[in-house]
Amino acid sequence: MFDISKKMDDKLVLNDKEYQLLLSFDRVLWVFDMWGNQAIPPELKPKLALAKLTDDMTFKDMETLEALELYTEVFENHLQVTRAIDEVDRYDIEGNVMPKKPKDNLDSDDKPLFSIKYDGEYIFSSFMQAYHIDLIEQQGKLHWQKFNALLSGLPDGTKFVEVMKIRAWKPSKGESPKEKQRMRELQEQYALPNF
Repeated sequence: MFDISKKMDDKLVLNDKEYQLLLSFDRVLWVFDMWGNQAIPPELKPKLALAKLTDDMTFKDMETLEALELYTEVFENHLQVTRAIDEVDRYDIEGNVMPKKPKDNLDSDDKPLFSIKYDGEYIFSSFMQAYHIDLIEQQGKLHWQKFNALLSGLPDGTKFVEVMKIRAWKPSKGESPKEKQRMRELQEQYALPNF
């Protein structure tokens, strides 16, 4: 969770040695893209991720299981985006804690509304429009957590938000057949490739 009351502590401690984590959004996106690359052997992925996020190539020589455990720790503490609703307990009228929705069954069917990889130009143009931030110039600078906060806070009227609304649209009773057809065509136009 992005806690603005504290400084970002992007450090990794291993065997009493401290490593500075380099968590600019472009590095983190590189790691996520690499992790999804089927051509890279699974045993190499945690080592490459740690090397990229620390600029320390000695992680490439680490045992696979140790590297995976360490990367999991980095992911859970520094990279994973958590929503406030996932962290806060909700109570029913009698004061009982209500069960949380399973994380794999959040408010939608299984289709993602966006892809950082495929929606890059929409994200770029929306950051320019809303914040006057050139993401290319911010590579190596803009922290991953700041990037995510800005991304989730993009206002209506930006291209990225418009595209997400189109992808999330479901027909409702009050809409005309013409409007439904128009929205289906837009959904087709802005559809993500099958993952």
